[in-house]
Amino acid sequence: MPIGWIQYWAHEAEIPVFATGNQHLRSEAKIPGIREAEYLWEELEGEEYEYDNSQFEDYIKPRRRDGLRLIQDVYEAAFPDEDFQFVVVDDADVSNLSDEGPWTHYFPWDFVEAVKSDEFHLEEPPSDAYRNEGVPFNSTDDPDFDHNQNAPLEEIRAQVQEWREA
Repeated sequence: MPIGWIQYWAHEAEIPVFATGNQHLRSEAKIPGIREAEYLWEELEGEEYEYDNSQFEDYIKPRRRDGLRLIQDVYEAAFPDEDFQFVVVDDADVSNLSDEGPWTHYFPWDFVEAVKSDEFHLEEPPSDAYRNEGVPFNSTDDPDFDHNQNAPLEEIRAQVQEWREA
Protein backbone atom coordinates (compact mmCIF):
# COMPACT_ATOMS: atom_id res chain seq x y z
CA MET A 1 0.00 0.00 0.00
CA PRO A 2 1.43 3.41 -0.83
CA ILE A 3 2.88 5.08 2.23
CA GLY A 4 1.38 8.35 0.98
CA TRP A 5 -2.07 6.85 1.48
CA ILE A 6 -1.26 6.03 5.10
CA GLN A 7 0.02 9.56 5.62
CA TYR A 8 -3.07 11.06 4.01
CA TRP A 9 -5.60 9.04 6.00
CA ALA A 10 -3.77 9.48 9.29
CA HIS A 11 -3.00 13.18 8.99
CA GLU A 12 -5.44 14.71 6.54
CA ALA A 13 -8.55 12.55 6.94
CA GLU A 14 -7.80 12.06 10.66
CA ILE A 15 -8.55 8.35 10.58
CA PRO A 16 -6.82 6.57 13.48
CA VAL A 17 -3.97 4.56 11.97
CA PHE A 18 -1.52 2.48 14.01
CA ALA A 19 1.57 0.57 12.94
CA THR A 20 1.20 -2.87 14.52
CA GLY A 21 3.58 -4.88 12.38
CA ASN A 22 6.74 -3.29 11.03
CA GLN A 23 7.50 -0.52 13.50
CA HIS A 24 9.59 1.37 10.94
CA LEU A 25 6.25 2.54 9.55
CA ARG A 26 5.83 4.61 12.72
CA SER A 27 8.63 6.95 11.72
CA GLU A 28 8.07 6.71 7.96
CA ALA A 29 4.40 7.72 8.17
CA LYS A 30 4.51 9.53 11.53
CA ILE A 31 1.83 7.36 13.10
CA PRO A 32 1.66 5.71 16.53
CA GLY A 33 2.73 2.11 17.00
CA ILE A 34 2.75 -0.68 19.55
CA ARG A 35 4.79 1.27 22.13
CA GLU A 36 2.30 4.15 22.12
CA ALA A 37 -0.64 1.75 22.39
CA GLU A 38 1.03 0.08 25.40
CA TYR A 39 1.46 3.48 27.06
CA LEU A 40 -2.20 4.26 26.43
CA TRP A 41 -3.23 0.96 27.99
CA GLU A 42 -1.19 1.78 31.08
CA GLU A 43 -2.87 5.21 31.29
CA LEU A 44 -6.33 3.64 30.92
CA GLU A 45 -5.93 0.61 33.15
CA GLY A 46 -3.04 1.56 35.42
CA GLU A 47 -1.09 -1.59 34.62
CA GLU A 48 1.05 -3.17 31.93
CA TYR A 49 -0.82 -4.83 29.08
CA GLU A 50 -0.90 -8.62 29.31
CA TYR A 51 -0.40 -10.25 25.95
CA ASP A 52 -2.36 -13.49 25.54
CA ASN A 53 0.04 -15.13 23.10
CA SER A 54 1.61 -18.08 24.87
CA GLN A 55 4.73 -17.68 22.70
CA PHE A 56 5.27 -14.04 23.64
CA GLU A 57 8.03 -14.91 26.10
CA ASP A 58 10.09 -16.22 23.17
CA TYR A 59 9.95 -12.94 21.26
CA ILE A 60 11.26 -9.43 21.84
CA LYS A 61 8.09 -7.80 20.56
CA PRO A 62 4.48 -8.94 20.43
CA ARG A 63 3.35 -11.01 17.50
CA ARG A 64 1.11 -9.38 14.92
CA ARG A 65 -2.17 -10.62 16.31
CA ASP A 66 -1.21 -9.53 19.81
CA GLY A 67 -0.52 -5.97 18.67
CA LEU A 68 -3.88 -5.88 16.90
CA ARG A 69 -5.66 -7.20 19.99
CA LEU A 70 -3.96 -4.47 22.01
CA ILE A 71 -5.32 -1.77 19.66
CA GLN A 72 -8.82 -3.24 19.94
CA ASP A 73 -8.58 -3.46 23.74
CA VAL A 74 -7.36 0.16 24.00
CA TYR A 75 -10.26 1.49 21.92
CA GLU A 76 -12.85 -0.64 23.69
CA ALA A 77 -11.52 0.45 27.09
CA ALA A 78 -11.39 4.13 26.11
CA PHE A 79 -14.80 4.17 24.41
CA PRO A 80 -16.86 1.39 26.04
CA ASP A 81 -20.19 2.58 24.64
CA GLU A 82 -19.06 2.64 21.02
CA ASP A 83 -19.00 -0.12 18.43
CA PHE A 84 -15.90 -0.40 16.32
CA GLN A 85 -14.93 -1.96 13.05
CA PHE A 86 -11.20 -2.49 12.69
CA VAL A 87 -9.43 -2.93 9.38
CA VAL A 88 -5.99 -4.49 9.20
CA VAL A 89 -3.91 -4.26 6.07
CA ASP A 90 -1.08 -6.75 6.35
CA ASP A 91 0.88 -9.06 4.09
CA ALA A 92 0.57 -11.75 6.78
CA ASP A 93 -2.79 -13.50 6.81
CA VAL A 94 -4.48 -12.46 10.05
CA SER A 95 -8.01 -12.99 8.73
CA ASN A 96 -8.79 -15.38 11.59
CA LEU A 97 -8.97 -12.34 13.89
CA SER A 98 -12.48 -11.85 12.55
CA ASP A 99 -13.41 -14.85 14.73
CA GLU A 100 -12.41 -12.80 17.79
CA GLY A 101 -13.98 -9.47 17.05
CA PRO A 102 -14.76 -6.72 14.60
CA TRP A 103 -11.74 -7.24 12.31
CA THR A 104 -11.53 -7.26 8.54
CA HIS A 105 -8.22 -8.27 6.98
CA TYR A 106 -6.94 -7.17 3.60
CA PHE A 107 -3.68 -8.00 1.92
CA PRO A 108 -2.11 -4.69 0.79
CA TRP A 109 -2.71 -5.33 -2.91
CA ASP A 110 -6.34 -6.31 -2.25
CA PHE A 111 -6.91 -3.22 -0.11
CA VAL A 112 -5.53 -0.91 -2.80
CA GLU A 113 -7.82 -2.54 -5.35
CA ALA A 114 -10.81 -2.33 -2.99
CA VAL A 115 -10.25 1.40 -2.43
CA LYS A 116 -9.69 2.11 -6.13
CA SER A 117 -12.81 0.17 -7.13
CA ASP A 118 -14.86 1.81 -4.35
CA GLU A 119 -15.61 -1.63 -2.89
CA PHE A 120 -14.14 -0.32 0.38
CA HIS A 121 -15.76 3.04 1.06
CA LEU A 122 -12.76 5.16 1.88
CA GLU A 123 -11.68 8.19 -0.05
CA GLU A 124 -8.71 7.47 -2.24
CA PRO A 125 -6.13 10.15 -1.52
CA PRO A 126 -5.53 12.62 -4.33
CA SER A 127 -2.65 11.58 -6.54
CA ASP A 128 -0.72 14.72 -5.62
CA ALA A 129 -1.32 14.49 -1.85
CA TYR A 130 1.94 12.68 -1.20
CA ARG A 131 4.58 10.99 -3.22
CA ASN A 132 3.95 7.29 -2.88
CA GLU A 133 7.34 5.74 -3.45
CA GLY A 134 7.48 4.41 0.11
CA VAL A 135 10.15 6.87 1.13
CA PRO A 136 10.29 8.47 4.58
CA PHE A 137 7.68 10.93 5.82
CA ASN A 138 9.45 14.02 4.55
CA SER A 139 8.50 12.86 1.08
CA THR A 140 5.47 15.09 1.14
CA ASP A 141 5.49 17.78 -1.50
CA ASP A 142 3.80 20.16 0.95
CA PRO A 143 6.49 21.82 3.10
CA ASP A 144 3.83 23.21 5.44
CA PHE A 145 2.32 19.79 6.12
CA ASP A 146 1.55 19.61 9.83
CA HIS A 147 1.48 16.07 11.09
CA ASN A 148 0.28 14.98 14.47
CA GLN A 149 1.51 11.47 15.12
CA ASN A 150 -0.30 11.45 18.43
CA ALA A 151 -3.81 12.42 17.27
CA PRO A 152 -5.35 9.00 18.06
CA LEU A 153 -3.53 8.98 21.40
CA GLU A 154 -4.78 12.46 22.27
CA GLU A 155 -8.37 11.44 21.54
CA ILE A 156 -8.14 8.52 23.94
CA ARG A 157 -6.34 10.60 26.58
CA ALA A 158 -9.12 13.21 26.35
CA GLN A 159 -11.66 10.45 26.99
CA VAL A 160 -9.68 9.28 30.05
CA GLN A 161 -9.49 12.85 31.37
CA GLU A 162 -13.23 13.26 30.87
CA TRP A 163 -13.88 10.12 32.95
CA ARG A 164 -11.58 11.34 35.72
CA GLU A 165 -13.38 14.66 35.93
CA ALA A 166 -16.83 13.03 36.00
